[in-house]
Amino acid sequence: MHNGVIARRKLPLRYVMFDLPPKTLPDFFRVVRAGNFLGGNVTIPYKEKAASLADGMSEAVRVCGAANVLRVRSGRLHADNTDGRGLLAALAGAGWGRRFSRVVLLGAGGSARGIGYELARVGTREMVILNRTPSRAHAVAELLSRKFPRVTFSAGKLEPREMVREFSGTDLIVQCTSLGLTAEWKTFPVEGVKKETRFVDIVYQRGGTSLVRVLRRKGVPAMDGLPMLAHQAALSFGAWTGVEVAGEEFLSHARRELARRRPGKGIHS
Repeated sequence: MHNGVIARRKLPLRYVMFDLPPKTLPDFFRVVRAGNFLGGNVTIPYKEKAASLADGMSEAVRVCGAANVLRVRSGRLHADNTDGRGLLAALAGAGWGRRFSRVVLLGAGGSARGIGYELARVGTREMVILNRTPSRAHAVAELLSRKFPRVTFSAGKLEPREMVREFSGTDLIVQCTSLGLTAEWKTFPVEGVKKETRFVDIVYQRGGTSLVRVLRRKGVPAMDGLPMLAHQAALSFGAWTGVEVAGEEFLSHARRELARRRPGKGIHS
């Protein structure tokens, strides 16, 4: 996506991918600080480590402890988290709005924390966090409740009966777990998701993830994570270059790139 936007504007930049072993991250960041870098994106499993190694950070990173964007200025790394803002922009772009009174988050990792932070910041009143390890869900709920005391947070185990119970009366469900990467989530209680509920799977695949496709056939408004990825890319690009580019332009590049790839293969920002 980035290189398509760069080429269109004839900018003297290049977006490249580095696949690094975790133990090399501190040394690589020293190279980034000293080199000719504007910044970069960080993905799982490095979001928490990147946040801890940065020289400065946004409030979202300070609260959530996870970063997905790094910006270099005067030899210093500033960390930010655009998961939540990227999702909100995608929701608004779909005509769903940005404020949801009751939200259920599936997962308790860095993406879930960033998304929970932003949804609470813009007006969610009740948030439920479900995770396969309930203690992690409770830890995230406690973390966010300290920042947003007016929001009611609760947590529980990611299992079908509890999911069905919590889905009732929910405005938005956001699927943030690695289970979305599997071809089919066989135990997901599709019958518990009502047509009045919006559903987002932050994983993306050509044609939508299996879960998104199933829910759409049921009449549930559902989207995968490609629009969120595109809007995050626009936010990153603006932070690095000072050039504002609409998320829709990044989304157009992303869709073309994904259409060229084999099913199951993702794209790079």
